[in-house]
Amino acid sequence: MKRLTLFMAAMICLATSALAQIAENQTLSTTLWKQGIATCAHYTAHARGFAKKIDEIKSRYPQGYTLDDLNEVYSNQGRKWEKIYNEFKDEEGKNGSISDLKELVTPQIWKLVEPEFQAFITEHPEAAQEVPAQPANDQANSNGENQGGDAANSEAQASQASSSTSGVTCPADLPLWLGILGSLLGLCALLISLSNRGKIKEMGRTFARELDRTNANLQEFSTDAADQMKALSIRLTGKAIRNNEPATTPAAEPVEEDNKKEEPVEEVTQTEEEGDVMNLFMSKPDENDDFTRVSDTFEPGNSIYVLTTFDGQHGTFEVIDKPEVHRFALMMPAENLIRACSGNAIQIPSGSRIITDRAGEAEFVDGRWHVVVKAIIHYEG
Repeated sequence: MKRLTLFMAAMICLATSALAQIAENQTLSTTLWKQGIATCAHYTAHARGFAKKIDEIKSRYPQGYTLDDLNEVYSNQGRKWEKIYNEFKDEEGKNGSISDLKELVTPQIWKLVEPEFQAFITEHPEAAQEVPAQPANDQANSNGENQGGDAANSEAQASQASSSTSGVTCPADLPLWLGILGSLLGLCALLISLSNRGKIKEMGRTFARELDRTNANLQEFSTDAADQMKALSIRLTGKAIRNNEPATTPAAEPVEEDNKKEEPVEEVTQTEEEGDVMNLFMSKPDENDDFTRVSDTFEPGNSIYVLTTFDGQHGTFEVIDKPEVHRFALMMPAENLIRACSGNAIQIPSGSRIITDRAGEAEFVDGRWHVVVKAIIHYEG
């Protein structure tokens, strides 16, 4: 609604500006007509290659110039100027409108005359307010009218004067300053409308960025939830495998008959069998998320993760909690940590110690331990 109001205000202001300008068919004042004739003659001479620059003429005649003024400047041009002078001198004694001026020159020359003539009208608004000269034919007709006609004309002039006094005038007779004011108001309204349009576009871009960020957060949440479900499935699978392993008890050694006492046999319980845990020490994963170096002993300078497995097929891993490992891993976190760990800004080290918040999950596939679920870490210290 606000944009529509601004647009309507701009249109009203521009319409007022258009009404305030001199209409093409309106009879020009004597000053304007002579200036128009002189401008047409000057640019005609310019087109024929011997006229002075318009800036030079304007500096010589700042209040405007006539055909006779130009004659003083170009009188030394001989027949070239004399032909142009005589052609336009015949028209100077008449009177007419902008349309009549336009008919005196070619369209190419008028393209040069029109902006110069409009600039003169803007710079000299008093010339536009002069009463246009009455053509010779009209003067003859008016001289032949009777006194009754003079009285009617007097009444018409009085009516026009009263309407001018009350501020109601013909649109073509509006003051030039009002036209300029209307143009400025229309321009301001258009600029405000364009400014608001830019703000609306910026709001749309901001909303789109927020929507993209929300979608990214939802996608990350969905991925993390899927990883959690997969990790839970892996843990349940590993527990089921351990629970289904049969409990084995080593056979008792035969006892000689001559022994007086029978030695007790140690029984291996199922709990001890299940407690057989294997720890593997891993280096950083490669681009396929496979741990590149696996060892059953800690290797300084290589080992970064420790993986715990019960069945040799599924396991959980975390960053080894040793200062030397943390220093080594934080030297190049993008290579040592990113493929196996996730967390808030882990690519930018903000501490000297790595804390594992949640262990990662790995599977033994095709002879390699493959990262299935990344560990979650953060920095301290």
